[in-house]
Amino acid sequence: MGNLENTDALQTSGLSRRSFLAGASLAAIGGAGLALFGCSPDAKDGQGGAPSAPAAASGSAEQASGIWAIDELAEPSETVQADVAIVGGGGTGTAAAIQCKQLGLNPIVVDCGQNYGGSFIGTEGMFGVETHWTKEAGEDLTLEESVHACLTYHHWIPNHQLYMNFFGQTPETVEWVEALGVKYRDVVSLGISDTTWHVYERTAKSSPGATFMEGLGNAAKDLGVEAYFETVGKKVIVEDGKVAGLLAEKKDGSVLKIEAPVVIIGSGGYSTNTDMIYELSELVNENIFSVGAEQRNGDGLKMAKDAGAAFAESPGTVMWCGPWIMGSAWGSDGYCASVQPTLWINQDAERFCNEDLWLDDFAAAGMAVRNQKRTYAVMSDADIEYFVNNGPYGPVFTFGQVGTPMADARKQLEDLDAVHIGDSLDDLAKEVDLDAAALKATVEAYNAACEEGIDKNFGKDAAYLKKIEAPYWICEVADGYYTTCGGIKITPNTEVVDMDGEVIPGLYAGGSDAGGLYGDSYDVSRAPGSQASWAINSGRLAAKHAAEYLGK
Repeated sequence: MGNLENTDALQTSGLSRRSFLAGASLAAIGGAGLALFGCSPDAKDGQGGAPSAPAAASGSAEQASGIWAIDELAEPSETVQADVAIVGGGGTGTAAAIQCKQLGLNPIVVDCGQNYGGSFIGTEGMFGVETHWTKEAGEDLTLEESVHACLTYHHWIPNHQLYMNFFGQTPETVEWVEALGVKYRDVVSLGISDTTWHVYERTAKSSPGATFMEGLGNAAKDLGVEAYFETVGKKVIVEDGKVAGLLAEKKDGSVLKIEAPVVIIGSGGYSTNTDMIYELSELVNENIFSVGAEQRNGDGLKMAKDAGAAFAESPGTVMWCGPWIMGSAWGSDGYCASVQPTLWINQDAERFCNEDLWLDDFAAAGMAVRNQKRTYAVMSDADIEYFVNNGPYGPVFTFGQVGTPMADARKQLEDLDAVHIGDSLDDLAKEVDLDAAALKATVEAYNAACEEGIDKNFGKDAAYLKKIEAPYWICEVADGYYTTCGGIKITPNTEVVDMDGEVIPGLYAGGSDAGGLYGDSYDVSRAPGSQASWAINSGRLAAKHAAEYLGK
């Protein structure tokens, strides 16, 4: 999973409502993490700042063609040679570069940031099965059992051998990472998952993911990996049906040409490209919130499509993570309140799921929110007071712990435009554009269920059935998401394939640019941290098979 741990959570502001919300508070990652992101603020096409309002989910023919257009490039002003050109210096690209060096290949990395890191600095842990950590923890889940559970969860949409290659490499990858000097802190479960989430160690001033990528980046530098930062991969060069190199654009607009028989695409997906998200996904909600790195605008998918690549089934799969009170900062007490199992309603003032769903499976809760036009979290002042004095009803990742007071929750939420407080449901309904009669009916029915101790509609755990009473808090909620998960169609060896299912020689893809690992949702309840793990493992797999392709 791709979540960020709070270190110095700061309040975000100026977020547009009834529109796409992009870019979580990067300050929440900490100073070291912020330096790793480093993408230039004047980037184009949604690469920095809040993108324009979303197009309709279906999109017009013009929009569909427009989102795949590659920016016109100048003639190359510099040409270099490599065995492998790697697009992206996050988890996928850095792992690929290190593995390439270890196999005797000469890689060159291009990345929009100022250093290695990418969106991977937003992760906290990665999935692994049959690792020395899981064995020491007494977890007896086998590779075969884990693969079967995930394929069943995803309705057998992914390729079985792809999963076997990926999951089967995780024990080796954990030790490979440790051999590079990067450390794990523990292996734990997440929600209802097995004990397979390998949480990284962190420094006092940095997030777990930033600490991890600092170590991985240092390993790449120590091995002599050549990298061009503040440089964006734009176009794969294909000659005579085979990859021949890459064109990349530097911050000053000049173009770098890398002559290479192999290109590995790992640019992080398309999280900050609003048009692409609404075009590819089944998204309904008007308010969504992208967490993490800015410059994930789909360049990897664009250049693959331009090179003739096909997309995997469900290219619009997104790692939705559920309710996010608009304006709250990632990891803050206000954010922790967002996902608590109070009362969640939609634009019709109706409940749409059991609100404790998030505690077991944040991706499922995110899907439920995704399918509503607008969403709201309704609370009592008593809920807020409980959070302040006692902490959350249910845990929130590594930072919102039951029994640890959320001392700043009230102050943080009261300062947000999206939070409405009052003694009259009629008045609050007008403020948030809800039907007052419908709102009161839903609250009355919910309170009756609380009194009875049974949620007959959704089966919410009785422990979380707490009446909604004045003073009321109605909070406008966006659907947060960590990353996109759909994308380029690949073989089990991470080779990119064309529309006829044939491999495009020399072209590989991994991380959030590659599709085919998921159905319509992320599998946090079966394999927590699978996307972070896929980033590292796909980079390594791509490098290994590139070496075979090159006869090395």
